[in-house]
Amino acid sequence: MRYSKFLVAFEGFIFGASMFFFRLDKGGGPEGISSSQLYRREARIFHSSEDYFENERIENNDIIGYLTVDGTDIDYPVMRDRTNSSGNYYYLTHNFRGEPDRSGCPFVRKSQDINDDIVTIYAHNNSNGTMFADLVKFEDDSFFTRYNSIEFDTVEGMRVYRVIAVMDVSVYGEDFSFWGWQNFAGTNDEEFFLEQINDLSVNVTSQMPGTGNDYLLLVTCEYSHDNGRRVVVAVRTS
Repeated sequence: MRYSKFLVAFEGFIFGASMFFFRLDKGGGPEGISSSQLYRREARIFHSSEDYFENERIENNDIIGYLTVDGTDIDYPVMRDRTNSSGNYYYLTHNFRGEPDRSGCPFVRKSQDINDDIVTIYAHNNSNGTMFADLVKFEDDSFFTRYNSIEFDTVEGMRVYRVIAVMDVSVYGEDFSFWGWQNFAGTNDEEFFLEQINDLSVNVTSQMPGTGNDYLLLVTCEYSHDNGRRVVVAVRTS
C-alpha cells in the first residue's frame, strides 16, 4: 500500500527541512564529540551484553532494535519516534536516552510496524561523521562490492539484510513516491518498487532479488540535489 504522492512529498520536504536545520557544524563541536563518545560506549555495551534490550527498555521503551552496518561506523540503537509529526520528530533532536542532542538518533516513524514489508530507518547526515553520514561510502564501487551486510537486531530477534542499491534522489521528483510504502498490495507493487530502485540507483547490485521479500531502507539527507535524500536499500536474507 502506498501513501498518496502529495503526502509523501510533503512529509519528505518537512523531514528534510528539519534534518538540514539541525545539521551539525563541521567537526560537530563539543556536543558532537560528547554524542560520539556516548554512542561508542553504547555500542560496546550492546556487543557485550546478552540482556541489552531488557535492560535498556527499562530506561526507555522506545527502543526497538540495534543497527550495525558492515564497513561503517553505523552502530546505533534504533528508536520508535514519539510523534507522527514529520516536522517535529523527537529523535531528530534527542539521543536514545531522551536527552536533547542535535546529533539525534536513528528512528522509525511511530506508525512503523517492524514486521511490515518495508522498514524505513531515518537519521541525520552529520558533518562530524555520526549517524548515517557513512552511507555515502556505498556510492563507491569498491566499497559497495566489498561490504553489503546489515544487521538489525530487534526486540523480536536478529535480522540480516543484503545491500542491493544506493540512491540519491530529490523529494521534489516523482522518483520519491515509493518512500511512503510500508506494505505491498501484491506482486506487481513489489516489482514496480524494484524497478524504481534499479532505475534510480547510483550503485545497484547485479543480483537483484525476486519478489516475496522484506526490505530495509536507511534514509538520510543528501546535498547534491535540491532537498535530496540518500537511500540505501537492503533485502532481508534471514
